[in-house]
Amino acid sequence: MSGNNPLRYIYDKDGGGWLGYRGLFAVIFASAQFGLFAYWVTYTGVALSAGMFYLTLIPFVFGLLFTGFLPGKSGITPKTFLIFAVWGVLAYALYDWVRVPMNLMVGVPFWDHWFDWGASTLGSQGLTIFNYGNLTTGLLGHILRGWGFAMAYYLLVKRVTAFSAFTFSMFMTIFYWVVFPVFVLTDALPPWIWFFVAWSSHMGFAAGLWLAPKVFASLYKKKDQKVEAVVTTSPITSKNYEMNDQKEKTVASTYHRSWKTTLYAILALQGFGLAIGFILFGAIVGSQPPSTYPVFGYGKPPPIVIEGFSSYYWAIPSAIAGFVFSYLGLKSRSLLSCNKCGHTSPTDAAYCSHCGSKMPSQD
Repeated sequence: MSGNNPLRYIYDKDGGGWLGYRGLFAVIFASAQFGLFAYWVTYTGVALSAGMFYLTLIPFVFGLLFTGFLPGKSGITPKTFLIFAVWGVLAYALYDWVRVPMNLMVGVPFWDHWFDWGASTLGSQGLTIFNYGNLTTGLLGHILRGWGFAMAYYLLVKRVTAFSAFTFSMFMTIFYWVVFPVFVLTDALPPWIWFFVAWSSHMGFAAGLWLAPKVFASLYKKKDQKVEAVVTTSPITSKNYEMNDQKEKTVASTYHRSWKTTLYAILALQGFGLAIGFILFGAIVGSQPPSTYPVFGYGKPPPIVIEGFSSYYWAIPSAIAGFVFSYLGLKSRSLLSCNKCGHTSPTDAAYCSHCGSKMPSQD
């Protein structure tokens, strides 16, 4: 079906592609990170308050104005933004809560730089930056960035799937692995557990991206849609989200991946992503001075350190695992959903195994 054409993700005549309104608003909502990025890459030369003003606040203001020019066929409406905003809260919450047990077990704090961000935002002066004002301001900025990335994801995808959620989050993980040690921990040698905590928290973020549409399905479920279609299909479709008000039926995709295909694809992604992570870890360990980062452990013994863990050879089994699971994913079969009963069957099945109805065509 035309709705499954990959090129429609990049561009379509209704303005719903990445080079259209969806891409524009994804950049606007992700702009909260741009302000912090300017603060990082200039080694705090650009105050976070200035970065957030020019690279976050102004884009948000223009984004608000741009909503008045949204064509109905783009699939983006104010209600769509509201739905995604609620979904994004769950994704961010899981991102931070995953890091709580890590702090309790290995002493890697996740709030230490909130003081820095808050002080740079408020322009705090004094003997110490460790106060609740700076902490709260840094926390709010952190929430805005995590929530903004979740909004960007929901705008960029047309179907919320586990694989796309974990792909997006792995991209965030690699971005964090590169930028933070190079531009922030410039006088430290982050232990391997720091990289692990960063990876695990972003995987929690991915789980939140995928689970949110299922948890909040009642916010956008149509009376004429089956639940199976509701929880796997984004409100942004090739039809206008408000077509129901115009007495036209929205079209939901009947394509589903089997759970095996999805699992193998996610494991392959993890294999390749961790291979990149091991290579980056080796490069960073080789370039950073071997000093102890005083925040890790906050007075406790330093976190677990494994000699030789920075070796590039650790990337080899990870890459092999990526290729193995990629092969298994390609060998597994996809599923189609029956238009009548909603049950799924292999794509090569002519009739539904549950009700006997003719299965829809992929063409």
